[in-house]
Amino acid sequence: MLSQLEEKQVTYLKVLVTSALPVVELRGGIPLGLYLGLTLWQSFMASLAGNIMIIYPWLWVLERLEEFLARNKLTAPVYRMLINKVSKKEAMFQKYGKFALFLFVAIPLPTTGAWTACVAARFFRIPRRDAFWPIALGVVAAGFIVLFNSYLVIDVFN
Repeated sequence: MLSQLEEKQVTYLKVLVTSALPVVELRGGIPLGLYLGLTLWQSFMASLAGNIMIIYPWLWVLERLEEFLARNKLTAPVYRMLINKVSKKEAMFQKYGKFALFLFVAIPLPTTGAWTACVAARFFRIPRRDAFWPIALGVVAAGFIVLFNSYLVIDVFN
């Protein structure tokens, strides 16, 4: 039997892990936390932590995957073709890239989260250190939008 403290820790862990998952991210983590009995701010903070904690490791994994794809005999031609297509738009993206990453993540729609933004950052050659903060701040902005919408839904049903 879990104590009340242990149950609360398990709840935080569920929200944290859910928010770290692709597609779901904090868009699902905040409502889950509320459903499991956390307050708005507890849900927000646990979801935020879960969603932000995957950004840097995922960027690192994508860099390693990109190196593999570039060297592999089977995938190298396709990889070069994709890079050539992307490089045509690279100048524009370099100019607005960080702000574009922020906006991409900040609007809480399906497939516009941190996971996808990390892939976009790799496609457009934005270094890890330069991509982290715009993506993380976009997660915070999206979190506030989801938090506000969750508050409205709770207010309507109470």
